[in-house]
Amino acid sequence: MDTKFVVIKNEHLEITLCSLGASIYRIIYDGKDMVLTPKDKSDFYKTNIYYGKTIGRVCGRIEAKPVGDLNPQDNERGVSLHGGFDGLSTKEFLVDAKPTVAEFHYLSKDGEAGYSGNIVIRVRYEVIDDELIVSFFALTDKQCLLSLTNHAYFCLGESNINNLSLQMENEKYIVVDDRLLPIEYENIPEKWNFAKGKKLSETGDIDNYFLFKEKSVELSSDKYTLNISTNFAGTQIFTDHWPDDTKVYTSNENKYRGVAIEPQDSQLERKKLLPKEHYERYVRYRFKKI
Repeated sequence: MDTKFVVIKNEHLEITLCSLGASIYRIIYDGKDMVLTPKDKSDFYKTNIYYGKTIGRVCGRIEAKPVGDLNPQDNERGVSLHGGFDGLSTKEFLVDAKPTVAEFHYLSKDGEAGYSGNIVIRVRYEVIDDELIVSFFALTDKQCLLSLTNHAYFCLGESNINNLSLQMENEKYIVVDDRLLPIEYENIPEKWNFAKGKKLSETGDIDNYFLFKEKSVELSSDKYTLNISTNFAGTQIFTDHWPDDTKVYTSNENKYRGVAIEPQDSQLERKKLLPKEHYERYVRYRFKKI
């Protein structure tokens, strides 16, 4: 199946989407790039940085060992990261696009990447006014783990994250071990207390899951704000601190170019999707010029 790019847009937003991984390739608002986008599409195809991809079947990290009939692929030191090296980010989705809406469809078959169950997955993108709404839907014929999200890196037109501020209400975050596997919730340390907003230049590197008190996050620069609201329980935050030489539109640097904000279900309370149970999650991204 050939990779396809489609564009949905209105007077406020222009979103370029890709069938590979049901991905966000580019977001243009007020003539500026809001996310990190590889200049060379071949880099977008092959990168393991997950630019804008739908990740799963289980986003984040789980131990790659049998759990019942589950035996995820090991792609990182005995860990399955974002569904393994054969995860959803590597799959071609069917796409049906209209001017302001695009829907991506994929059948993930029983045993794919070591996960059980046949799952029909649908990812829907829609622009309404100054919002991009991303919805995830799934049905399975067999009890299975499923946790989806999008892995876009937001930059709000900036060349690095130093001028970006993060604000969110949260009380707990997940401590990780030396393989970055989740261990337990702890109270938020002061350096990651974002209740009143804090510049990312003050936080140090972040690659952790934060449990929401209020289900929203706001990222801002001097010129723009991005408000993210969702029905997910929390979000992973990753500050793009691993060096990557992929050339992107907004920066000539190789790290700290953007921040991945990945709303998702709790990493410590992962629930199995049951047959005929409807999986429905959404994330709303609202952009505003200051």
